[in-house]
Amino acid sequence: MTRSPYIILTAAVAPFTAFAAENPIETQDEIIVTASRVAQDRLEVGSAVDVLNEDDIQARQQSFISDLLRDLPGLAVNRTGPAGAFTQVRLRGAEANHTLVVIDGIEVGDPFNAGEFEFAHLLSDDVSRIEVLRGPQSALWGSDAIGGVINVSTGSERDQAGPWANGFLERGSFGTVHGSARTGTSGAWGGIRGSLAYMDIRGISASPTGSERDGYDNLTANMHTDLTVTDTLSVALSARHVNATVDQDAQDFDFLSPTEGLVIDSDGFRKSSRWYGRATAELSLMDGQWTHQFSTGLTDSSNDEFSGGEFSFGSDGQKWDVEYQSDYSFSTGVSATHAVSALLEYEGLTYENFSAGDGPENQKQSGHQWSGALQYRLGMSDQVFLGAAVRFDDHQRFDNETTYRLTVAWAVPEAGLKLRGSYGAGAAQPSFFELFGFNPNFFIGNPNLKPETSEGWDAGVDYAFENGQGLASLTYFDSNLKSEIFTDFTVFPFTVANRGGTSTRDGVEASLRYLPLDSVQLSASYTYTDAKDDNGSRELRRPRHTGSVNATYRFLEDRATIDSGLNYNGTMHDSEFIFATPETVVTLDDYILGTVAASYALSDSVELIGRVENLFDENYQDVFGFASPGIGFYLGVRVGFRGQ
Repeated sequence: MTRSPYIILTAAVAPFTAFAAENPIETQDEIIVTASRVAQDRLEVGSAVDVLNEDDIQARQQSFISDLLRDLPGLAVNRTGPAGAFTQVRLRGAEANHTLVVIDGIEVGDPFNAGEFEFAHLLSDDVSRIEVLRGPQSALWGSDAIGGVINVSTGSERDQAGPWANGFLERGSFGTVHGSARTGTSGAWGGIRGSLAYMDIRGISASPTGSERDGYDNLTANMHTDLTVTDTLSVALSARHVNATVDQDAQDFDFLSPTEGLVIDSDGFRKSSRWYGRATAELSLMDGQWTHQFSTGLTDSSNDEFSGGEFSFGSDGQKWDVEYQSDYSFSTGVSATHAVSALLEYEGLTYENFSAGDGPENQKQSGHQWSGALQYRLGMSDQVFLGAAVRFDDHQRFDNETTYRLTVAWAVPEAGLKLRGSYGAGAAQPSFFELFGFNPNFFIGNPNLKPETSEGWDAGVDYAFENGQGLASLTYFDSNLKSEIFTDFTVFPFTVANRGGTSTRDGVEASLRYLPLDSVQLSASYTYTDAKDDNGSRELRRPRHTGSVNATYRFLEDRATIDSGLNYNGTMHDSEFIFATPETVVTLDDYILGTVAASYALSDSVELIGRVENLFDENYQDVFGFASPGIGFYLGVRVGFRGQ
């Protein structure tokens, strides 16, 4: 939707030190955590992985993590209209609930919705690093990781010894006010840090023909503390709370209405509340050769829908997770290293659905699962790295599942090359709503659903430029999904079922990060994804072509930065609900989103920032019928200090 641009001056606050890029380029020496659930050099990883570091996040200034993820290969982002609206991220053509999202070690997917994470409410404030691990990862991470894992870390990666505080405030188009404040301290005893972020947006109408603004507000609080008890024992606690409200327009399902099937203005809104927590104790023995980690985590999500100011329906989901992980590493001879990991896990889940009235939609269900996993990794001559993992899940409601993963990486140092490959099996359980959800006017669940199962492989090559100047990667992937769960729109109320055949996903991913000059960083990505259901039809909301280009230029002795980027989203299919027409699927146009961000440090503690989003004022839709914001301008300031 085209909008008249306007500028509102701001002031803002965020982590602030020298803004020089300390380590802006991915290298084979980079530490990766997600691939094996323990820290390891990227050189040893056989799976495809990409990272956005703190410098990337700071330079690009995006408010939402979902917008940052558009820069990485293998991902597709779909948002139902303006900021704060329901947002899904898909990896390699898999469904959104096939991507496991972890924040500070906490699995944050909604227990009510098969572990699918709602990206709409994940702000970039306090986020310092994002790892994206692609391909089947259920052997180590469980049911939600068929497509891969997105691991988000908060807190600065830079050394912040002693007390510190910083903040950020900006204002801009669509009535946007966004600010955050963070503080903490650390020492030999450990550390503690906390943050508070707030966003309020007047928004636009999600209906392309509407005039009512659909606003959004978000309050996010985050806390982490770690304590060194002894030389061998440490404990940590993380907690996170998100409270958000978004106004919603809806599709008109009145068969007699001239707007039937279209998105129209409505007075509905949705309140969401999320509580996350994790407590961890880690014991290190034999000079770190043998470690033990005990943890318990909580994910609690609630969603309440309102219409005309009155409550209409809602849901609650809660998951308790208890884990024990043991890792033991040793060497044989001078050229072989070994690492063995064992994981025991218990998950207890509770789901509740309720409405304003009495009816079958008001129900409460529960379930639990025991899991065990083993992993073995072998390194030979610092050049060949093999990995194998197997997992067994004993679920109360479904048949037991065994999943596995095999990886290989072969480094050729003299050529700067690494060849890699992985093969794995995964499983994804149906959501509570898919099994038991009930709304006689819209949807009826199917308690006979089976879990989805997947097998997939990938093969790729990484090329490291000399002197740490950059990294280029190319990957081919292929996977098959059986018993895919789909929504049957041929009946009303709608329902869900398992497909009888095999759905396929295959494609190519390419990425580049390069530092041609000390002051210039370039990055680019491209993905081709061919995702089809068992009838050979293109899967919905999976563009075949996506890509990005980004350039960051630092000048004036690193006090000034200009970052510019382009994101391309190719044509894709989506459902339409205009029952008066013979079509059931429409093609959404491709689009390019341009962004320019700039910053200038007035001093060591004050920095001005500004950016332009949707630079070309694209009129685009990620989901059929829902309008997206036009060009937007934002200005702000970051401030910070550090004690002695």
